[in-house]
Amino acid sequence: MSAPQEDRARWTIQDAEALLLSLRGVLSARLVTRPGGEIEEIHLLTTDEVTAKQTVRNVESALLAHLDVNVDHRKISVAQTRDRPAIAEPEGTPDPPVRLLPEPPQGVDRILFVGHQIETERSHQVKHRVEIEWREKSFVGEGSGADLPRGRLEAVTRATLAAIEAVVASEESERRSPGVTLALDGVKIVNAFDRDFVLVAVHAMAGRDVTSLAGATVVESSADRSAILATLQATDRWVRGRI
Repeated sequence: MSAPQEDRARWTIQDAEALLLSLRGVLSARLVTRPGGEIEEIHLLTTDEVTAKQTVRNVESALLAHLDVNVDHRKISVAQTRDRPAIAEPEGTPDPPVRLLPEPPQGVDRILFVGHQIETERSHQVKHRVEIEWREKSFVGEGSGADLPRGRLEAVTRATLAAIEAVVASEESERRSPGVTLALDGVKIVNAFDRDFVLVAVHAMAGRDVTSLAGATVVESSADRSAILATLQATDRWVRGRI
């Protein structure tokens, strides 16, 4: 017997966008829906490692398999770019697998962004302090970098990752599980669809398991804030799958 319609429809735009961001080659994803939840448009920014036609097929398959959503391919638009986050790895090191992680159960707590502070240090350095909240507990991470556009983005992203690592460590300490490391792979601002997006790529490591994660957020109030939100988006499902 099939599940009731209301059970199958329990997904959000954030869930769908996070799912699409986990697909190979997808750098950013934006959904436009009508009142009632019907998907009207899907806009994607991808690398050129996957053809646009194959990306459309991947999107259709992923939405149907994971969210039980059937989307007409004509509603999916794909823009490609040759720019992608740089990956600094030793020669001969294989690329870690990009995994499509299952959605956490409905009602699971989320890590919340609380605040962000910047301090100017000597020698043209800035320190970012990012505060997040998990189950009514506050966690803080810090990161320093050159007081330049790229340095600021990298520093605030590392500060966010440090705060997220603290959340995971607090949950895993009682279970004596191996610690995790969230390493920044790359962060940059990309223009697409007449908007600026912050793209964040992260290597998530737990024991011998390495997973590549990615997140993207539209730049609205500030690039620093968008970098924080993109980092939380990139790590959200992976982290909640461990805690």
